[in-house]
Amino acid sequence: MLDAGEIGSNVVLVRRTRRLAVSILVALCGIAIAAGSRLSWVRSHGSRPSAGINDTAVTGLLHWTYEPCNTYFNSFGFVVIVCGALVFIGGVAASRGLAGLFSFITLVAAGLWIGLYASHYSSVNLSYSDFRLGALLVVAGGVVGLISSMFLRGRRAL
Repeated sequence: MLDAGEIGSNVVLVRRTRRLAVSILVALCGIAIAAGSRLSWVRSHGSRPSAGINDTAVTGLLHWTYEPCNTYFNSFGFVVIVCGALVFIGGVAASRGLAGLFSFITLVAAGLWIGLYASHYSSVNLSYSDFRLGALLVVAGGVVGLISSMFLRGRRAL
């Protein structure tokens, strides 16, 4: 028979183990997001070229135009790799807010890029099978990171 002290210590051990596993999962999502930002996102099809987010300027969102960028620091790729790094840091620090916020921003950036690319190259031509590993890693890492961040510890009230 277990007494109350043993039950309480077992519960604490299970919580710590679960939090550690969730933290590792969120950190891996950050790595997947950062890796996906460097890979190609869309396979070429007909007149549509193969593309990635490293060649598209973030400033094109102001006018909803697909603009090539001249430096990496102005690209969608830079925004997504920074978000991936911050999701990783949020996972290592077990910060629900940091990991959740930047997982969400990653998903928004990916959605905006896909919408911008589809509007520029005819969305009828863009099927789900045309997406490559980069897009899948970023979207999957963002979704899993966002959901998993809900299970990280919250701030304790003082």
